[in-house]
Amino acid sequence: MSVMFQVLTQEETEDLRWELHSQLPGSAKIYYILCNHLDNLLTGFEVIVDQWPHWNCLILRPQSLDSVPSYFRNYYMCHTRSTKDFKFFIQRPCVVDWKMPAIFTGVPYDVVGLIQEKSRKELGEVTSVEHRFMYAWTKPESPEPVQVPNDLQLTVLKREHAETVCDHWKHYRKNEGLVEYYRQVIENFESSAIVTKEGNLVAYISMQFNGSMSNLFVDPEYHSQNLGVILLTDLTRKLLAKNQTAYGFIKTKDASFIKTCESIGFSWVAQGSMSWVHYLPRNMLLKTVVPRKVSESEQDENCKAEKDLFLNALPLSCNQCSGIPAIGKSSCVHVSLS
Repeated sequence: MSVMFQVLTQEETEDLRWELHSQLPGSAKIYYILCNHLDNLLTGFEVIVDQWPHWNCLILRPQSLDSVPSYFRNYYMCHTRSTKDFKFFIQRPCVVDWKMPAIFTGVPYDVVGLIQEKSRKELGEVTSVEHRFMYAWTKPESPEPVQVPNDLQLTVLKREHAETVCDHWKHYRKNEGLVEYYRQVIENFESSAIVTKEGNLVAYISMQFNGSMSNLFVDPEYHSQNLGVILLTDLTRKLLAKNQTAYGFIKTKDASFIKTCESIGFSWVAQGSMSWVHYLPRNMLLKTVVPRKVSESEQDENCKAEKDLFLNALPLSCNQCSGIPAIGKSSCVHVSLS
């Protein structure tokens, strides 16, 4: 009888982490997830692989529904060296519980179609698909610091800022415990922020548990002061000083912000481009609407109803959020200022 998967021990997970370290920056997402898992910042998860030590596919998943915070329930944090093998792996018995909701993070683009087909067989539904490009600072030298306006102060996010950050992004990522999520990332990871002399928060950038920079936001009243570039540069310098990979995920169709990041000095990392997929099982669909075939336009991340979907791939930013002058046409569905 073949083994469906293997749960790694802590020692084996350590070995896996260092193997992934040699593949940076393309492996950054799963590498930093494993780092935080081993450092007890991502507790309640288990690491499974298709085989060991000659693995091709790995997933971090909750040990049980209640073993992780509410904002990480039903998460499958994925990585693979073979799209073909991964397609078989996620269909093996007991790897994914298709009777429960599932949020797949970091799956190859080519696997999305298989998840959609599997959801139809299970009479469930893929309710959102988000494609992301990875952009990272790959130059040997750090970016030069940018001068902060005299009437403002460069600092870091504090725990009390969590509610403000959550309020800005609440329409982009709907999830129980989102305020607590931001408290955790603010307390445990690097950030950069800009405040007025009175201490009012006007701009910031934070990080996620996967090591990516995200949530770059500048108050519209300060868009003319180059604060987005200041923050992005400052956080990049902090990460590079710690020998960490400075990277973020950008929506694949946000051509304007992609050009902006390239103009600053960030480079596309092909191996790090991936998708986030949200799946709902049949029993949950029956509580709301009758299952139906979802058109490609409805699943596309740029559909008009995006603000009402459960979305997971918090982006680095966009031109309108960051206050960085747009190169080309720019639009934003990330934040709410109401």
